Amino acid sequence: MFNILAVTDNKLSSLNQCNSIINELKRISKKEIVVEYKEVYRGLLGYLPNFLIYFFLRIRYYFEPRKKIDFIISCGRISAPFNLVFKKKSFAKNCHILNPYFKKNEFNRIIIPEHDIKQKVEKNVITTFGTLVDLKRFKKKNKNIGKPFNTKKKKISFLIGGDGKSSKILFKELESTIKKLNFLSEDYEVIYCFSRRTPFHIKNLIKQKASSRNFFFPQKKNNPYWLLLNISEYVFVTADSISMISDSLSSGKKVYIVPIKKIKTKIKNFTELILEKKMAKLFNGKLENWKYKKLSETNQVCKKLIKFLNL
Repeated sequence: MFNILAVTDNKLSSLNQCNSIINELKRISKKEIVVEYKEVYRGLLGYLPNFLIYFFLRIRYYFEPRKKIDFIISCGRISAPFNLVFKKKSFAKNCHILNPYFKKNEFNRIIIPEHDIKQKVEKNVITTFGTLVDLKRFKKKNKNIGKPFNTKKKKISFLIGGDGKSSKILFKELESTIKKLNFLSEDYEVIYCFSRRTPFHIKNLIKQKASSRNFFFPQKKNNPYWLLLNISEYVFVTADSISMISDSLSSGKKVYIVPIKKIKTKIKNFTELILEKKMAKLFNGKLENWKYKKLSETNQVCKKLIKFLNL
């Protein structure tokens, strides 16, 4: 039996990143893996630098009994000092996803996307092209949840991001693609899927300009994001989100990038690179067929961890 402690902040993205590694380790490891989760609530901790959080945690957990832990994985800035404190208490091996922002040499492994690296890569760093993706999501059987998922028509999904700290999405950047997709609505089910960042006025404009045959999600609590990646023949995705692009390219479906002008330089560089590698394309109004090697970064990372952990 192999015991894993997963430490995350209270962000869903951090939990998903940890689970992507855990689920793949479970799939390819020969040992039985047991996982315990510890969620760290940001609160006032979010305002403190990691070295101070670490100092207080060393005092807080000094008299705590030692737990049987073999491997600690964490994601999110404030989870990093918790990871190191638990490592010292348990003598476990550890790994952090993304930049821990302190004591980097005390982590056995750090997983960082290539687009986030700004200096020389240390020996304990594992790089990925794009973000980690929970590959288990692509193996789940899709339950019939009604239209448009139970129709015989082929599916086109349009994944739409939104505004962020350094990005802003404008309707005029989407309008041309929407008009082109309207012409395809007779032969394809066109399904729009908004993110939590999609501005309300953008959603309304899309619904007004898109064909009346099209479908829009999420609806109430129903967000079929992963289902769409499983069943669509073509996936359109706005260029503001590396994670949505990584998810799409990990599905193996044909992916069209919809350009957005105001995005971070690292996101712009990433989208330009995948277009250069011909993994994805820009849409000219005609659907094309092409092949590419789908992303499997999570699997590649876990193969290295399996060797390191003797799993």
